[in-house]
Amino acid sequence: MQNKSKQFYDFLKQHSIPDGAYNLFVLYEKILREKNKKINLVSERSLENIWLTHFLDSILITDFLDFSNSRVLDFGSGGGFPGIPLKIIFPSMGLFCIESIRKKVLFLRLIKQELNLSRTTIIHSRFEDLNSTLHSSFDYIVVRAVKMNDEYFMKAFELLKPSGKLILYKSKVNNDEVDKINQYKDCEKTEIIRKEYSGLGKRALIIVKKHG
Repeated sequence: MQNKSKQFYDFLKQHSIPDGAYNLFVLYEKILREKNKKINLVSERSLENIWLTHFLDSILITDFLDFSNSRVLDFGSGGGFPGIPLKIIFPSMGLFCIESIRKKVLFLRLIKQELNLSRTTIIHSRFEDLNSTLHSSFDYIVVRAVKMNDEYFMKAFELLKPSGKLILYKSKVNNDEVDKINQYKDCEKTEIIRKEYSGLGKRALIIVKKHG
């Protein structure tokens, strides 16, 4: 086991996550590396440090929230981050990955199949075009690599259940951005979590709660 994967493994053990989950991440890494040669899922530079920059970064939220038995929408899933890692950690979670690029959708379907992920739905669509039948459907929406705009925020509030939460993964938080979020009529409150991790650096999460 390499040092970087060991750091990830140690994080799993600290959270009492079984070895079976780690083995799924090993398979996930193998498939991602193979497919990344043909599909631009992640940058080659970040691929060198995948255990920290993608796997660990995706699941840091587990220090603060439990996704067991919840319905989670991963907006702009791409290579599956953060949705697929969270699904591995919380197998009872219902995961919906939305991705607009077909070749990435095919990759996500492959990962779902190869990792045998039940209660996982891959949606080929633009976020703003999601069907109205999904309104008020999700406990959480996670966003890791998408720049949010007014249209996206309004759609997120439509899709969240009352008191549901939108979680934005960040390297740093812009106070002006948070002030703007607080002005949306459907926003009840925002919470900012900042933490620094060895090998990963400073990370931040903006957790936006919808009115109940």
